[in-house]
Amino acid sequence: MNKYILVTGGAGYIGSHTVVELLANGYKVVIVDNLVNSSYDAVARIEYICQQKVPFFNVDIMDYEALSQVFREYDIGGVIHFAALKAVGESTKIPLEYYTNNITGTINLVRVMKEHDVKTIVFSSSATVYGDATRFENMIPIPEECPTGPTNPYGRTKLMIEQILCDVQKADRSWRAAILRYFNPMGAHPSGLLGEDPLGIPNNLLPYLAQVAVGRREKLNVFGNDYDSHDGTPIRDYVHVVDLAKGHIAALAYLSKLESGNGLYREWNLGTGMGSTVFDVYNAFCKSIGRELPFEVVGRRDGDVLNLTARPTRANSELEWSAKLSVEQACTDLWNWTTLNPFGFQLKNYGWKIFEENGKSSYASRLHTVSFPESEFLVSVANYGATIQDISMKGKSMVLGFDSLEEYQQSSNPFFGATIGRFANRIGSSRFSLDGSEYKLSVNENNRTCLHGGINGFDKQMFLGPVVTFSEADKEFLLEFILMDQDGNNGFPSDLVCKVKYKISAGKVKIEYSAEIPSSSKSDSTIVNLTNHTYFLLGDAEISKVHVQTETNEILSVDGELLPTGLTEKVSDLLLEGVILADQAYDNCFVVEKNGCQLDTRKQPLMKHLEALSSTKDVKLEVASTEPCFQFYTGDGVNTEAFGPRSGFCVEPGRFIDAINSEKWKSQVILRKGEVYGSIIEYSFT
Repeated sequence: MNKYILVTGGAGYIGSHTVVELLANGYKVVIVDNLVNSSYDAVARIEYICQQKVPFFNVDIMDYEALSQVFREYDIGGVIHFAALKAVGESTKIPLEYYTNNITGTINLVRVMKEHDVKTIVFSSSATVYGDATRFENMIPIPEECPTGPTNPYGRTKLMIEQILCDVQKADRSWRAAILRYFNPMGAHPSGLLGEDPLGIPNNLLPYLAQVAVGRREKLNVFGNDYDSHDGTPIRDYVHVVDLAKGHIAALAYLSKLESGNGLYREWNLGTGMGSTVFDVYNAFCKSIGRELPFEVVGRRDGDVLNLTARPTRANSELEWSAKLSVEQACTDLWNWTTLNPFGFQLKNYGWKIFEENGKSSYASRLHTVSFPESEFLVSVANYGATIQDISMKGKSMVLGFDSLEEYQQSSNPFFGATIGRFANRIGSSRFSLDGSEYKLSVNENNRTCLHGGINGFDKQMFLGPVVTFSEADKEFLLEFILMDQDGNNGFPSDLVCKVKYKISAGKVKIEYSAEIPSSSKSDSTIVNLTNHTYFLLGDAEISKVHVQTETNEILSVDGELLPTGLTEKVSDLLLEGVILADQAYDNCFVVEKNGCQLDTRKQPLMKHLEALSSTKDVKLEVASTEPCFQFYTGDGVNTEAFGPRSGFCVEPGRFIDAINSEKWKSQVILRKGEVYGSIIEYSFT
């Protein structure tokens, strides 16, 4: 599996689920999709589910040169071909578009494959190639030997592509072509993160039913109730999309077992072998959601036939594949997907754009913005460092941030808005001992200290995701990012999976951190201390007139390298009452809970740390967390493009400075397999 599998249409419904199964089975994958009837958010969620980066190209298979460039850039070993226009009804209205896109696009793909000597393809065909199989005796359920005769342009394009691949394989017997004729896909990924998200009016039964259930559509149209079935509606073989996805893995495995130099062209039906009518599925879905949905029986749809039920015995025996999941399970999974994503990947008041990366577009680097128009509150978060790039209220910026990725990548960037890890703040002498081993970390301060995770800390890495959802009940957006940090990065032991969840409501940003060592990690323990490094200015041009009040004035005593001495001291009592910052400089670790904390503090109550009032007194910030201390820094050392000293101030809740080298505090930062590190920070603006 050293070579990549190229998945055309990999951001689509069946394609995205198949990519998940490919990755779960150890394949390396490249996705090509023009996003005409799909969303890149599906790719982001694939990466979140599988916890790995997947190369993606926004390429139309009609573009020979762009497609060929993908083959030049990656060592492709085989192709799974989904990319196509796919609606039966639509194909009868715009047949030329279907013939042009589906057939010409496939010819283009196969030409590119031939040019690069890639001769393995799994083709996403359809049961529609059979047409009305009831016109023949003993052909229901439908075997692969059933004569073909599609009744609509969509089905004819699929059959023509099958014939093209057959002819290519006859001309060069080393080609391996698996034709998967699948019946009616339904359901969604059990995580609820992936499902069918048709752009426009759904053409298939289940996504239409789901949209009726959440109020996006008034009622279900049942196309005909005068068929020769037990309830008058057409019979279809509904197969769970996860089962269908696994069929592609089985086909690849079958082709790979052929003797070297041997090729094959063969068709397989992927279905359950059991037919369900429209009303059967309607009733199963209504049972899943606990209520009946409105429907209306209308006239038959052009191109529809009575019965499309599979005889999947060839796939069962040769591919060793069979459908395991029921219609009822598919309905349950679909409802789970729909409940979590009532508008699919589309969310009102949420959007993203490419965040530049060295002058070229990269989907890995995006900037995500959520807004609350009524309160004029807006928050933007980047994949780079899971960084808060902007928080604005009533048109005024509350934080410091750059407008481009290139600016964030400057060495002079003082961690603006970033997620800080694997270990926030300082580790003395860039060393620590754990379980009898000593670890030397990367040095990035004073030639001695490891600061904020080292040279390649979390602030400089691309987080995967986010998964973005909106809770109507809480009026809250949730943006979930994930990062897989490798054993040895910056000298830290163990692989680490870190999740950053931004819960954003009007006037409030709550950040939840969690981290675990995956079971696959060779090392069993590491150290963790996570925080956010946002610089606040509260709409002011500079911070000298900002009024600050802290809940504590006890700080850690530190030496000349800003490392703790083990003692505490008091700063001015005026901070407890509130002071104007003026030219007073702070870079202190304020003690909230002297005895430290547990490894996971998320169940602890939020404790208010600091309150700040803008010079015009029209903006107030409150910072709270579940953490035992916070670093308060007035930014006197800031010196970067467009921003100088005291442009903003930081409040960084976290664990104690250099905790790992303190017998008293080390337990709060040591993470072992089976344990979870966690913390919460909250910024409130009024």
